[in-house]
Amino acid sequence: MKDFEVKDLKVTRTTSITAEQIRTLLCCAFEGGSNYWYEGLAPHTYPEGLTHEDYKEGGNAQDPDNYWHWCQLLPTTGGSVQFMDIESGETHILDGDKVKSGLQIMADRCPSHFNDFLEENDDAETGDVFLQCCVLGDLVYG
Repeated sequence: MKDFEVKDLKVTRTTSITAEQIRTLLCCAFEGGSNYWYEGLAPHTYPEGLTHEDYKEGGNAQDPDNYWHWCQLLPTTGGSVQFMDIESGETHILDGDKVKSGLQIMADRCPSHFNDFLEENDDAETGDVFLQCCVLGDLVYG
């Protein structure tokens, strides 16, 4: 009987990711992980009918039991944030579509970081990798 040989086997796995998990990654990126390559973080768009006031503590977009900063909420609730890439001078917009594509890019191109995220072993570096995958399409810095 001949042994089964596996070379470069790629397995696709479907998993559910919550908004809270994404917000945690954004917290890791915006509060330290990516500070070396971005600046000028600001709201870009709000979901229809909502304003900056809704994203403050006690606002309509906040969970009364779990406060999230507006930069973590906006991209996960139909709005977007913007910031400047210090290295290139480009302005980047982060919205829900870029979050979704960034997760897939991270899974495909940075699987060890994606696994850390899934295993809840994420940190500032994991958040940085995620943010770069979202707006740069790959790991460019660091």
